[in-house]
This record gives sequence, C-alpha cells and structure tokens, in this order.
Amino acid sequence: MALQLQAELLDRLAVTVGQQVITELQLDEEIRVTDFLNRKPIVRDAAARRAAADRLVQQLLIKREMDMSRYPLPTEGDVNKFLTELIQQFGGEEAFAESLRSYDLTVDTLKAHLALQLTTLRFIEYRFQPVVDISNSEIENAYQRDIQNWSATHSSPPPPLKEVRADIVKALNSQRVDYALNQWLEEARKKADIRYLDKGLE
Repeated sequence: MALQLQAELLDRLAVTVGQQVITELQLDEEIRVTDFLNRKPIVRDAAARRAAADRLVQQLLIKREMDMSRYPLPTEGDVNKFLTELIQQFGGEEAFAESLRSYDLTVDTLKAHLALQLTTLRFIEYRFQPVVDISNSEIENAYQRDIQNWSATHSSPPPPLKEVRADIVKALNSQRVDYALNQWLEEARKKADIRYLDKGLE
C-alpha cells in the first residue's frame, strides 16, 4: 500500500492543457531525456522543472495543431533513423545503452520523445519555412554588422560577402522562423485553457 500511495503521489497532475494532462512523472521524464540528449547531469531544480513544463505544453499545442491541420506526422522510420544517428553520436549501441540506464530511461521512452521532437521540427517546416523571405538589403545589413564584430576580434580582413552569404541567409532564416514560431505559440497559449496545478511551474 505504501508503494502504491507513493506512485500515486509522484504521478499527480502538474499541468492541464484543455482535456490533456501533464503529470509529475512526465515532467521528471522530460527532464531526464533532455539532460540525456545534452549529456549533462540530471538537474531537477525549479528552473529545470519550469523549462520542462514549458516544453511539454509547447509539444501538446503543436501536436494538437498538427492533428487538426492534418500535417503529415513523423513515421516510425523517421524516428528510427533519428535514433540510429543518436546511437552513433554516443559511440555505438553499448555506450548508448549504458547511458540510457544511467538516466533511468528505456529505448521506447526515448523514441516517444524523439517522435515529439520530430513533430515540432516538421510543424516548423510546414507552417513557417515557406513564408520566410530574406531580402538583399537584410543580407547586406547583417554582413555589415558581422564585419564590425569581425574587426573587433580579428586582425585579418573579413571574408567577402559572396563567401558567407549562405551562412548569413541561414542565420537570418533561423531568426525569422524562431520569431514566427514564438508568435504562434504566444497566440496558441492565449487560446488554450492552460492550468498549472503545480504553481511552481508558472
């Protein structure tokens, strides 16, 4: 009975998003997966818990939008490919499995989180990438700012624009997409019925 009571307490509700719920166990799992992927020690302080709750709320909002708009979700093959690349980054299956155990994670748990990450990436790709348009003047202005920063830290002349143009476009594109995503999330949060039952997560 004591173990059952402990499990019920640990799995109490932390956040609700409409009819969907985020439990304390899901919150802790998100923290462990994030620290595992970043190869950092597990930190469960207030800031880490709030960040994990924010990510889980964001994932729920995006997943709901993907379902409603009928965007194509990642397939199991997509997730397995992501997993294979991750295993290689960890130095092979043995090292990967050992690291998983040290974070008290399973492959299935990790795959579920990877699927959500891919869902977010796919949402960004379908929803925001097509509308991003970088003008020549924006590229030139960014290049001039880069030149100023370069001159402050380098003695050699900066590379010509034609050599760094692609990198500048990529950086500006990323900034635009991040801004568009944050604006969408802000509006989505306003429309959603989000309730923090654990007040420390607000």
